This record gives sequence, structure tokens and C-alpha cells, in this order.
Amino acid sequence: MKYSEYQQLLETDKSKAQRTVFDEYLNYVYTIAFNRLRSCGSREDIDECVSDIFTDIFASFDYKSVTNDDIKGFIATVALRKTATYYHRLCKKAKNISLDDECNDTFPSTEDISDAAEKKETRRLLLKLIDDLGEPDSTIIMQKYYYGRNSCEISKFVSLSPAMIRVRNSRALKKLRKLLSENDISF
Repeated sequence: MKYSEYQQLLETDKSKAQRTVFDEYLNYVYTIAFNRLRSCGSREDIDECVSDIFTDIFASFDYKSVTNDDIKGFIATVALRKTATYYHRLCKKAKNISLDDECNDTFPSTEDISDAAEKKETRRLLLKLIDDLGEPDSTIIMQKYYYGRNSCEISKFVSLSPAMIRVRNSRALKKLRKLLSENDISF
């Protein structure tokens, strides 16, 4: 969305303007928050952070200091700053073991580096194959299996009914299984 479009909507209907920005950038903001907070926060923490990000966006956007016609950069900056704040706050609560502790030698590493590299490459290929499914199938698969959302929640992201989402999910899984077998990947 362009700033000029947002400004026109804002002048006519503030609620509609905010809803339009929210609908257009929700996936983008959620992805930023999820990627930053998944290691230390719960899904509720991530949802709360996303809500706070949009609150900050609507409260602090300075219309007079806009230098270009795209507000995506502003939204990304607010999202990154807010998720950093949440990350630090959640990490303080977590009481993690310090790497400088003298007792760390009592926790030997069981990680197999070659196995980890192989898993990373498999995940990269899997994400590419999911992306190759096209829209809305790739969005449905990612929302269902990566973010853990149900059909009703996914229907808010794609303009399909929950029943149609279940049908598309089933078909997309069949396509994905075929693509995986063609690439000699088994789970």
C-alpha cells in the first residue's frame, strides 16, 4: 500500500484505513514477530506482540515526515523494534543458563553436526517445494503446519471458506507428497 492511498483512506474513514493496513501487512508483521520470538515466547506472546506493533504503527506514524510513498519500511522498522523489546523482556523471564557458567561442562553436546546440516538442507528444499505449490496452497500449508492454525483461522488469510481450505489442504498435501518423492525425500 502506498502512503498516498493510506492518506486518502484516512481522510475519509480512519477505521477503514487502519483495517486496510492491518489486512495487508498482518502476514508480514506476524512473520517478523514469529521468527524473532519463537525461541523464547509462546503463541500468545507472539500474538500480543503483533497487536502492540499495529498499535504503535497507528499511534506513531508521522504523516509530515514521509520521504517516499511506501509505508512498508516504516512498518518493518516498528515491527523489528517492538519484537526486539519483547525478545529481551521474554528472555529475562526465562532464566536461561549462562554460557559463562562453570558447570557447563556437565552438559555435553549431543548434536551431530552432519545430521543438523542435512536437516537444514531438507527444510530448505521442503520450503521451496511448498512455495512451488503456488497460491493459495502454499499459504494454507504454511499456516496449518508451520504456524499451527486451523481452517477457520486460515480463512482470514485467504479468501476461502474453512471447508474449501480443508479440500485445498488435502489436494496440496497430495501434490507435496508427489514432489517430495520425486526429490527422494521421505519423512
